[in-house]
Amino acid sequence: MKHEREINIDVIRERLARLREQADDVLRSRYKSAISHQEFVDSSMFREWRIGCIAFLREALGDDSPYATEFESSCDSPFLTAMARGYAILSAVREYIDFGPVARVEELVAAEIFGDLLAIARRMMENGNKAAAVVAAGAVLEDVMRRNARLRRIAIKENVDDIADINRKLAQAGVYPAAVEKRIEQWAGLVAEGARGSIDSGAASAVSAMITGVRNFVNDYLI
Repeated sequence: MKHEREINIDVIRERLARLREQADDVLRSRYKSAISHQEFVDSSMFREWRIGCIAFLREALGDDSPYATEFESSCDSPFLTAMARGYAILSAVREYIDFGPVARVEELVAAEIFGDLLAIARRMMENGNKAAAVVAAGAVLEDVMRRNARLRRIAIKENVDDIADINRKLAQAGVYPAAVEKRIEQWAGLVAEGARGSIDSGAASAVSAMITGVRNFVNDYLI
């Protein structure tokens, strides 16, 4: 899982375990209505537990997580059946966290495409076309950065903001540390030189390092 700030997986597991323990307490409050003969759990206990679960799921998995969405819609009342659905969702979340998220097909396809483009950039560099190589690597870098900005709802100007602009906004939002921001600043300079066709003849090592660095960036920040 990737987030705007560092998440301690052990803290997540501990919080999830506590919510499951709290759910057991809520379930022990079950009772049958003498009027409707339906089974309920204590309303105040349920609502305290439910809001804690919603806050946890949103923070740990994101507001648009299917687990968070399903929990809010399925576990919406102190009926015993609704409570049971919520408990089942927490069990599914525990499995998700223990075994790790499954990458979306879109991400896998993007990773393959980016890998191919970076391989092409590497061949361009080896054939002496350093300008084209850095432009290709820069295109991959910018795409991954834009994906991060869109997912994290960081305002960027499509077709206006360049790598340097997006880099500043992502760094300011805490997406990555200052060392990564500085490295991308250097790459942005190379991309600008490549776009002008003015890459220095002795810049082969810098271009090679950029291609390797962008590949690592894709591995770390493709979302």
